[in-house]
Amino acid sequence: MSRQRRNRNKGLSLYIWHRYAGLFASLFVIFISITGIALNHTDDLELKKQHISTDFLLSLYNVQDPSVIIRFKTPQHTISQADDMLFINTSPPLSIDSTLTGAIKHADFTIIALTNKLLLIDADSQLIETLDGLDGAPNNISHIGLDEQQRVNVLANNAIYLLTNDLVLAPIAFNYNINWVKSATVSTADKNDISMQYRSEIISLETLMLDIHSGRFFGAYGTLFFDIVGGILLFLAFTGVIIWLRQRPKKSS
Repeated sequence: MSRQRRNRNKGLSLYIWHRYAGLFASLFVIFISITGIALNHTDDLELKKQHISTDFLLSLYNVQDPSVIIRFKTPQHTISQADDMLFINTSPPLSIDSTLTGAIKHADFTIIALTNKLLLIDADSQLIETLDGLDGAPNNISHIGLDEQQRVNVLANNAIYLLTNDLVLAPIAFNYNINWVKSATVSTADKNDISMQYRSEIISLETLMLDIHSGRFFGAYGTLFFDIVGGILLFLAFTGVIIWLRQRPKKSS
């Protein structure tokens, strides 16, 4: 085989490696560019408000089912707690730091009892008022119910507190004739639905984009993967220069 032909075969082989490496790198660059552009417009795209619900992705993030599931029902609302999230009908969840102990319809509102506060919800499932310690709400609220006069009472630390018209909780004499609200039965299907709701609110689309863009999504192999891509880009740069030099027309002497 002549020297000219061997050089031509080497050049062709180098060109083929350069082409396939460029194809792989271009896919990576396109992907990184798309995620980068999306992250630059997080607010416009509302990436923080959108969450992933795919079981495969949630499993990769090791998102577990909630350990606590409690549910109460009123004529207008279904209120469910899953760990630190409170779901009211189909509205976005509220973050809570205590336990759901009851929910009751009163006047134009639904009153939700947590162990350390009361939440007032309107007919559209929107939070309109929070009653906490400043409003007389005791700690360790365990029940909420209505007395004979259809007034809202809460039980905490073996004491009764009445919700006044001024939305203040005031201690009153113990009353044995209060109809305390009971929690709703949660079937296996309901638990699965609540668990899915809960898991689907953990990882936002922004977090997923950030993890992919930075390589954290690939876990321990993320750094290695980016090192490989960096090596491929360097290979493309060098082989591109070599191919250009070889294909450059020679100057006539």
